[in-house]
Amino acid sequence: MVIIIGSVILFFILINQLREKPLTGTLYRQPLALLMFSGYALFQHPSITTGDWCMIGMSLCLSFGLGMFQGRYTPLTHHNGAWYLSGSIIAVLVWAFSIPLRYLLSYISVHVLFLTPALNGSSGFIFYFISISGFLLGRYTMLLFRYPQLVTKVGENERKLRRLRDAHEKFPTGQRSI
Repeated sequence: MVIIIGSVILFFILINQLREKPLTGTLYRQPLALLMFSGYALFQHPSITTGDWCMIGMSLCLSFGLGMFQGRYTPLTHHNGAWYLSGSIIAVLVWAFSIPLRYLLSYISVHVLFLTPALNGSSGFIFYFISISGFLLGRYTMLLFRYPQLVTKVGENERKLRRLRDAHEKFPTGQRSI
């Protein structure tokens, strides 16, 4: 049963990596919110070892680098007057490649560096949130390097998408007012 549920979740993550996402400020706020929540969870944890801090640092740096690579191959599209981030097979491959790297990092820290992590079990989500935020920050940082004008485009794009959504809600069947 666990394999079936895991496969379904993996399928939806794969589809999410391939679909277009509107270029909005939420894409930039989401990784920062994940980092802030992870920081809050870290400081609520009773004991964090040096091994945990090393794993957190390595995980953040590795995922940021992979996110930069992913952002290098993330295409932007423009249609209906708005900008969208297109998914790509490279995004899926980088994401899939990061999973075994996370386990390799864990193995190296425990068996090679002899660091004993205290963040395991129910608090293991912190590593995943930090990895996800590193990916997203790396991806969007690379997009900003590639397209410096995106900073001004994000606000314009949000307003344009809001107008399109409002027009669609007002005239859902494609009707136009005269």
